[in-house]
Amino acid sequence: MSNFAECTLVKLVPSEPYFVALTTFDIYHGRSTRFLLQKKDLETLVNDPDASRILDTDIGSYVEISRRANHLQFKLTLLHQDFRNDVTGYVHNFELPVEKISSLLNGQSIHHVEYARDEKPKATLTITDSGHNLLRQFCQDKLTKSALKRFFRDHFNYGRDERLIIYPDNWVKGFYFECDRMNGGIVRHEDIIIGRNGCKYKKVYYALHT
Repeated sequence: MSNFAECTLVKLVPSEPYFVALTTFDIYHGRSTRFLLQKKDLETLVNDPDASRILDTDIGSYVEISRRANHLQFKLTLLHQDFRNDVTGYVHNFELPVEKISSLLNGQSIHHVEYARDEKPKATLTITDSGHNLLRQFCQDKLTKSALKRFFRDHFNYGRDERLIIYPDNWVKGFYFECDRMNGGIVRHEDIIIGRNGCKYKKVYYALHT
């Protein structure tokens, strides 16, 4: 179980007639300033699973909200501008079930705890036959096989509600993927690193490009 230092408290309260007040608290930044969300934007995302992501601003800070399956994902960027016009800030990422947002729109306050170390399960990955063939071909090389293992270990923690289809993409010596919300490439990169013995070694890694 994560301790209090590793979590963010999120509070959403109806603010009639057209807004929802969002505040956060974490041990490093304290209580945030109040951010007013427009109810109509939340209603759009709740009622339409295919709605485009929403970008809203309030006194220089901004929030990006998107729908993924049965959840709304929030990326809240809180900014402060000082007398020299220098800007500082921080970002909170959290997600809430659509059912909770519906309750919020019906007048109920929401208190949510987002744990920093919570890791979502892997998305459902469907690899086409041609993708499997290319994957087997790549894995004949030890460096490439290790690079692919590391990539799939560290990426696509989007939750089981998300389904990605993976195709071969010979242009990038890797793969192309698509899902409801985005698409992109699994792109091969090569580099030269210096080992502890001072010798040069080839390094292969794959990166996510969207």
